[in-house]
Amino acid sequence: MLQTRPPSERTETSTGPLVLLVVLLTWGGGNNAVAQEEHVPSAVGRSSRFCEADPAGRSLDVRGLASVYCTEAPPIAVPLRGAHTTARPVFYGAVPAAWIGAVGSGDQPVFSAAYRLTIAQGVTYGLTLGIKHMVGRLRPYARHSLRSRAERYRKASGGKEARLSFPSGHASISAALAMSWSLSYPRWYVIGPGALWATSVALSRVYLGVHFPSDILAGTVLGAGVALLVHHLRAVVTPSSLRADPESQRMSAVPVGVQIRF
Repeated sequence: MLQTRPPSERTETSTGPLVLLVVLLTWGGGNNAVAQEEHVPSAVGRSSRFCEADPAGRSLDVRGLASVYCTEAPPIAVPLRGAHTTARPVFYGAVPAAWIGAVGSGDQPVFSAAYRLTIAQGVTYGLTLGIKHMVGRLRPYARHSLRSRAERYRKASGGKEARLSFPSGHASISAALAMSWSLSYPRWYVIGPGALWATSVALSRVYLGVHFPSDILAGTVLGAGVALLVHHLRAVVTPSSLRADPESQRMSAVPVGVQIRF
């Protein structure tokens, strides 16, 4: 049975899934990304024609692609590789972690947050997949003289996967997850890491040579927009059995000590 607890108890228990999600977002396995990339020949070296070409005749989208793809500066490349490696573990683990935390706390607001996270991710994934197949845009490595840094796309450079560039699924799903959880828990230690992670995941797709900047921009807008809409319509989309009553929502908003909110 879902419980509505006093503010002093609920504030402590509801931080469980919150902390779990932050850990997933922050430490999803970045070291593996660097280790894997060490065994891959430099994509910049094999794509020198693209990186050294005169940018004057290129579109803004292609110039943006080159500015990110052609960098090998460790302060930029290493975090982007790490963000890319964390993406799928978070995509598959965030929703189960949210529900595990909700079951552990037994609080209606935590169940509601987990439900909205699930809906936001599911709707975003469905819309992204549908748009990808309708648009059929070629990925950068299929249109320009550059090589994908992602092994998955090098193995299937000419298949159907090469025509699923717009919008970026990684960008849309990461934005949906980060936005949904930040709206449910508007604390600086959720919003900050979430926004940084989602931005890094999106940019990593350009760095890998599998998306244009416009792909990740559209994906980010789509994912964040879906999460905002789900949160705005939470009274309609959330089942009554999972919906926090107005009194408990008011009580949960009472700060305990000092809380920083955006």
